[in-house]
Amino acid sequence: MHHPDHHTFNRFIRFLAFLIGVAVAPVVLAASGEPPAPISTVEAVAPALTGQQVYNNVCIACHYPPGVGGAPALGDTNAWTPRIAQGMDTLIDHALNGFTGSTGVMPMKGERVDLSDEEIIVAVEYMVEQVDQ
Repeated sequence: MHHPDHHTFNRFIRFLAFLIGVAVAPVVLAASGEPPAPISTVEAVAPALTGQQVYNNVCIACHYPPGVGGAPALGDTNAWTPRIAQGMDTLIDHALNGFTGSTGVMPMKGERVDLSDEEIIVAVEYMVEQVDQ
């Protein structure tokens, strides 16, 4: 008959053995005289999001029709036309660095400073592409 504590004890012993192995392995490798294998410093990098993905995950919070706080809604020609007339450089600058205007506020990177500049740029391009001009 197995006691319920045996399972817990066995898991604890395996965990303890793992910790000892992690602590002892560098010493054993150093004593062997062989150099340790190099440790890769390359980090996994997630692929950049598309403009539509950034819109769907971030921009949608304010730019979904009818628009929040003065944000031009996706596809709203009347709201986007005067902004587009300022040029893509201005739209991109406002999206990247933030902007406060008479119609509302655009927070820097939509308050998602973890996104790359390129991801913000493709999101702006995506939203502009949705406007019938």
